[in-house]
Amino acid sequence: MERRHAARPPGADRPGRPAYLSKALLIGYVALASALGGLLGWLALSNIHWDALASSLTSANPALLLAAAGLVLAAAYLRGVRWQLLLQNPKTSAMRLFLVEQAGTALDTLSPLRVLDEIIEVGILALRDKLNLGTILATLALQRTLEFAATVLLLGGGALLLVQLRPFWPLLALGVLLGVICLALLFSAGSLLRHIPILSQTQIAPQFASAIALLRREKRRTLAAFAISVAQAAMIGGAGWLVALATGIEISAPSMTVITLGITFFSSTVPGLPMSLGTFEFAALTILGFWGIGQEHAIAFSLALHAVLFLPPIAVAAVFLPREGLASIRELRALSQRARARMSEAHPQDDADGQAQG
Repeated sequence: MERRHAARPPGADRPGRPAYLSKALLIGYVALASALGGLLGWLALSNIHWDALASSLTSANPALLLAAAGLVLAAAYLRGVRWQLLLQNPKTSAMRLFLVEQAGTALDTLSPLRVLDEIIEVGILALRDKLNLGTILATLALQRTLEFAATVLLLGGGALLLVQLRPFWPLLALGVLLGVICLALLFSAGSLLRHIPILSQTQIAPQFASAIALLRREKRRTLAAFAISVAQAAMIGGAGWLVALATGIEISAPSMTVITLGITFFSSTVPGLPMSLGTFEFAALTILGFWGIGQEHAIAFSLALHAVLFLPPIAVAAVFLPREGLASIRELRALSQRARARMSEAHPQDDADGQAQG
């Protein structure tokens, strides 16, 4: 499943903020996200013919849907391969990182707050696998950056070739240009972050700067990680194409790749309900409308794609977390609290040095 690119909710992960203010901001964010998700969902489902929707869903090809789910899992495994490449720790396998990442993704999508994935992943890898905290944080940030860049380039570049999206070409071209500029600036100026007084006192800036410096020295690894990100995004698009075929929508594979990435990007960026309910369906209905797809077919596709993208990580987490001794909310909360304490107690420069040495 496409990882979320949205900014964290106000007040999240800021230990210096007064507790009552953080709680009020988080409650306000949940209320706003729920209202927005509910509104977009209502707009997508209003005036729908339920019999036609049910017919579209029941006639979907199950073999193609299973193939799409398999492609989603394969794309998720590539994330584990990329993470292992960035971590450079032979004791931690790509399969282990795949399981950890999928568990974090599942918890994140099921929560009204998009803050659980990194906390749980850090907790498992730092507290249980004893990996260096700075390395974990830096590689998490790098993964998000590479994934965002790959998605923007594929989405923007592909959309510029589609006649149906011609009215939006100026905005798309600007978005692609800004994405390329931001990525270039990030890798060229990353090493300067640790020398900025305010940022040097934060947890992530020194580790991120060290990781950027390391990857600038090892360009082959950087290119390999980015290539994996592009392949992973393309596989998600391919899964969307299989779901379209399964639900009777005949659109070319390149077009469906752009459509799928557009839907996942919108639903993961805009605040909404857990599992992106409402925002996901609204995005699918809106984008498919440019290809003349009717409401019932578009919603059937979005529901099927929703299941294909969201159910695999939930299924993986349902098996993996109990094996890790995290079968209850109390155990997950305890791990989250320990991970937060570990991050707040760690000295930024010490972790940065440890990451650079690793």
